[in-house]
Parts: sequence; C-alpha cells; structure tokens
Amino acid sequence: MPVPVLSGLSSLVSRHPFILCDIWGVVHDGACAFLPAVDALSRARRGGVSVALVSNSPRRAFQVREQLQALGVGEDAYDTVITSGELTRSHLERDFQGQKFYHLGPQEDRATVEQMDLFEVDHADEADVIVATGLVGRDVDAHMPLLAKAAQNRRPLLCANPDRVVRHEGKMFICAGAVADRYEAMGGPVVWLGKPAPPPYAASRHFFAEHAGREVSASEQLIIGDGLATDIAGAAREGIASILIEHGVHHADFLAQGIEPLMKQHRAVPAYRMEFLQW
Repeated sequence: MPVPVLSGLSSLVSRHPFILCDIWGVVHDGACAFLPAVDALSRARRGGVSVALVSNSPRRAFQVREQLQALGVGEDAYDTVITSGELTRSHLERDFQGQKFYHLGPQEDRATVEQMDLFEVDHADEADVIVATGLVGRDVDAHMPLLAKAAQNRRPLLCANPDRVVRHEGKMFICAGAVADRYEAMGGPVVWLGKPAPPPYAASRHFFAEHAGREVSASEQLIIGDGLATDIAGAAREGIASILIEHGVHHADFLAQGIEPLMKQHRAVPAYRMEFLQW
C-alpha cells in the first residue's frame, strides 16, 4: 500500500502524545534550524505532547542542547535530549569502570569519554573497549589496520554514532557506523548505542514514564525521522508509528529513485511521510 502523505503534524498529536523526534535532518541541517519543524514541535508541546529529541550524535546531551540554542531552537520545542553519545558514556561508566579504553574519533567528541574512572590508551589492541565516536579523516579503509588486532582479540567496540552518513549543508559525510560495520565484518563485537538499536527507545520510555507518572505504550508514541535504516527501522522494531521526513539524508535518492526502491532496500516502511516537518 502507498505510504500516506501528511500535510502536517497536527492531525496525529491527539493519538500520539509522546513524540520521539530526530534532530539532524529534521530540526536542523547542522547550520540552520528548520523553523517550520521547530514551530510544529513547540505547538505540539503547548498542546500537552511530550517531546524527546533523540539523536545519533556521538556527543553529550548538553553539547547538543548548546548547539540547538545556538541555531535558534528554543527549549519550548522539546522536553529532553537523548544522544547516543550520552548513552555510550553511561554504558562505559556502568560496565567498564577502571578498565582501559581507546577513543576513535575527532577531538570535538572528547567530552563523551573524558572525566570517567577509565584509563585511556594510545592503541586499540591495548584496550579493553574501543569507543568509536567518528572517523579520523574520511577514509574508512584507513581505519581497519588500526582495529584489526582488536577485532581478532574480540575487543568490544561501542558505536556512539550508528549513522553511516550524515548530510551537512548539502554534503554527505561518513560516520562511525560505517567503521563499526567493517569492524563487525572482521569478527569484532559491536555494541550499538543509537538508533535503530534498543537503548535510545528504552531511555525515551523511561523519560516518558517519569514525565507522565505512568507507563507509556508504544501506540501512544510517534517517531519522526529522516533515516530509513535508523529512525524508521527502529520504529518498526519497537512497534511505534513513524513519519519519514523526505527532505533529509535520503533527499537526493528520493528525487532519483522514488520512495519505493529505498523502502525495499532498507526494509523499512513508515506509517506516514512528509517532505518537511510542519504543523
């Protein structure tokens, strides 16, 4: 069946008073906020909807809040921010205290791994756990020799950004998920801390339950995102209705191929679709 096209979010909020909304590609593109999306989320909240912004950003939640503020996205548009970076940090603190870690990623992600009861090492094969927040350079293949022995020794790799690519100001950039895929192919175990894996949805459910003072069902929730392999696949796995935002990471492919081949490729079908998020 064709995926229904929505004209706006307003028709769904009475049925889905708990919204999990992606950030990059839906609320902003890394440089500019999408004002109709911000307006839609703000209106939803004024109507009593709880909004969790759920991101595969490898950075901490406070850093994402600061970025949102700098882009003009006010706190009236959301109740909480959940990032895979924050979930990664929690996982490290819970399961790897006092152990050795190796950080794979750029300097700007350092807050995710700093000031914890762990010891940082300079080589992946010396570590008890590898934390992948991103790439060092743009060549995925160049990272494999750094990780080969760790994969052979089955050192766990925590993927703090399961996205394979992200669209930034119209350009596509490779993310940590692409490295994690290759690490798994070499036999190394990967712990995925972002969408579509369970951790962000469990964190959202916990927040909604605390916020509402009761358990929240999947049917009351709504996921909004631009990634078929992450947002929409995760929604299907959790039994949550979803809206695919077409003017995001898949935009060029939608124009070239249409939606049907992409849904088949990613094995993910949204309940609804919109070009942009708007009220």
